Amino acid sequence: MQDTVRILATLILMIGGPVVLAIIVIVNKYRMAQQKYEKIHQALESGRSLEEVERMMKIMETKKPPRRRTGFFRAGFIVIGLSLASLVVGLIIGVEACLAAAGGGLVFGLALVAVWYVMDRNSKTA
Repeated sequence: MQDTVRILATLILMIGGPVVLAIIVIVNKYRMAQQKYEKIHQALESGRSLEEVERMMKIMETKKPPRRRTGFFRAGFIVIGLSLASLVVGLIIGVEACLAAAGGGLVFGLALVAVWYVMDRNSKTA
């Protein structure tokens, strides 16, 4: 009975955690877009001309400075996090296959971080 509860709790955390984070990101993007359109609507209601509103939109949509290339870094940490989750599951339910998967994932995640580090150093010298 306790093993079933542990397995169920672990599965809920492993599946529910990323789903909750994805929902938070989606809701935040929607909220930001909604605020933008409310500002445009308020500007039009206050009697501003279309040219002024277009200028305001261009100011609001100014390009952000270029970001550093962190794709490998992020992917590495995601893989490391999933590996640690697999390690926890393996320790809780006592399945050696989960421990092996955690070890392989950890090595793969560290390799991705190493690739990011090498590429980041190369981009600075180029």
